[in-house]
Amino acid sequence: MHDEKLFSAGRDPLRYIDARFEPVDPIFDADEPALPFFRRRKPRSSAAAAVALAASLACGGGSQPALPAPDAILVQLERGAAPPAGTARKDVGPPIVPLPSVSSDEEAPLLRVPIDPGADPAAAAAQAAGSAGVAFAEPIYVYPPRRVPNDPHYGDLWGLERIGAPAAWTKTTGERGVVVAVVDDGVALDHPDLAPNLWRNPSELEGNRQDDDLDGYVNDVNGWDFVDDDNDPAPAASGEERWHGTHVAGTIGAAGDNRIGVAGVSWKVSLMALRAIGQRGGRSDHLAKAIDFAAEHGARVINASWGGNGTSQVIANAIARANRKGVLFVAAAGNDSAASPSFPANLALDNIISVGATGPDDRLAAFSDRGAMVAAPGVGILSTTAPGRYASYDGTSMAAPHVAGIAALLWAAHPKATVAQVRKAIFASTVPVRGVQHGRVDAARALAALDQDTAPDTAALRLSRDELAFAVRYGRLPRAQTITVHTEGGGSIPFTTAADAKWILLSKTEAETPARLSVRIDPVALAPGRNEAHVTFAVDGKAAAKLTVAAQVGSVPLVSVQGDGCELRDGAVHARAGAGCALASVDGDTAAVRWMLPDGAQVAGGRMYGQFVRRGEFQVMLSSDDGVTDALPVVIE
Repeated sequence: MHDEKLFSAGRDPLRYIDARFEPVDPIFDADEPALPFFRRRKPRSSAAAAVALAASLACGGGSQPALPAPDAILVQLERGAAPPAGTARKDVGPPIVPLPSVSSDEEAPLLRVPIDPGADPAAAAAQAAGSAGVAFAEPIYVYPPRRVPNDPHYGDLWGLERIGAPAAWTKTTGERGVVVAVVDDGVALDHPDLAPNLWRNPSELEGNRQDDDLDGYVNDVNGWDFVDDDNDPAPAASGEERWHGTHVAGTIGAAGDNRIGVAGVSWKVSLMALRAIGQRGGRSDHLAKAIDFAAEHGARVINASWGGNGTSQVIANAIARANRKGVLFVAAAGNDSAASPSFPANLALDNIISVGATGPDDRLAAFSDRGAMVAAPGVGILSTTAPGRYASYDGTSMAAPHVAGIAALLWAAHPKATVAQVRKAIFASTVPVRGVQHGRVDAARALAALDQDTAPDTAALRLSRDELAFAVRYGRLPRAQTITVHTEGGGSIPFTTAADAKWILLSKTEAETPARLSVRIDPVALAPGRNEAHVTFAVDGKAAAKLTVAAQVGSVPLVSVQGDGCELRDGAVHARAGAGCALASVDGDTAAVRWMLPDGAQVAGGRMYGQFVRRGEFQVMLSSDDGVTDALPVVIE
């Protein structure tokens, strides 16, 4: 039997116990209409059209305008395109304005482009969308938090009983190998009920200030803070409404059978803490980067207890990328009593489960948006807040993590299951509830349904890149590059790697999906010119995927340059004042390179996008963790 002792949480926030009032959880805000994005008028691929269609689904409720971030817009480039031009300056401001890419490295760049103070973000996005090489542009949509009232009364864990968790625990209480990403306002890393279940990046060494896994994030041991851009994904240092993500994390995976506090749906799990929501809300660029991080670092489930009526193509694209990597996306439906779920729960993607909230009477709560795929307990849900403390919250934000926790249990019992199989098991095992498409979830019934699913496991391997290109300059060792390996449907399968040339050096010769693989080369015996070899990825002894590794030996420039008004001449970058230029390191797109700009700003990654705006002669320094630094002259004319 499971035995838990409830700690008192004193008079900390937050609880609604009466559905006659209008409960609202701290993060979800549905009082906003869709925020338009701007696309150039040109033919689109079928994949792009599908994502655009999914992202444009109707949203219910709300009449207030969506509030865009005032400082920047997001510009999606076409593959191989250079960034849009800026405005030339004389003697003020930095010489180079960096345009950070917030998309996954295997995708065309999505750039955060600053706008002038007081400029209209919607107008700036519309103007940028008309530039050559731009697929679409949109303002940065901010999902504002909303306050919930305080109440000193605390509930119990009725929700776990209602979803059949105790019966499910007779089969499995979870596995640490299953990673669930909590994309929210942070997770209290030192809460005693969460600390045992925090995700630990297996390829990162804590405290050495190095990017050990070459992913562009230094010491990302438990996750990342995309709001402050650092490796501490804990909640903000102050504020009444900063425990939302911690509460969500506790419902998913508070440690079970440890005689303190509460238990999550999954007693054993790896909770990846990704802080993408600040005290003023969650920006679409931060949320999209967090989704990409989760998908690229092995998450099986992403919990999204946030949303609203502002439709962001950028976030929709990130969820679609997670879908291709076999990641389940569990989204809260919304708390506006609307006839349909809000964004992103309303997206028509195969990896989404939208979740409404039920009360102890097993009826849909008055505040819950209707039409979600499933429902789960979302009234008076007791979970973790400040370290050592607990509180009860209401909202579909509290319902979604019950479903994320069930998915974690299913993958613990069936690690090779695909996203499609897990969704099917959850949908097929629900208990009828009016107001949702399938019903209220049940963990034990879902496990039984997945036990009986005889559909074959999908074992097709997918690589983030089909080719890695290295450039070998005499006297220098090329920097390592990385790829990610996952299965077509998200299942976990073991694989082996073998290179057909001794000059290819692999960080792993065997692993289990999802995985990250570092690739280096030893150029000592390579002939001048192009050298090519391959790495074979095998499952059960049979080739499943192949990676081409190319090495160009000889006189190779430090960077390549692209853009109208940009060129490499006599070893220096020459740019017309105001030009938008793309610079690519000779070490490759995935190399751990850091660009140090003349004003001290730094950009991580194999590519640097920027607007070269102030005339003069400058230097950009390229460095890496191997201690080697190169100087690149820059002339802005």
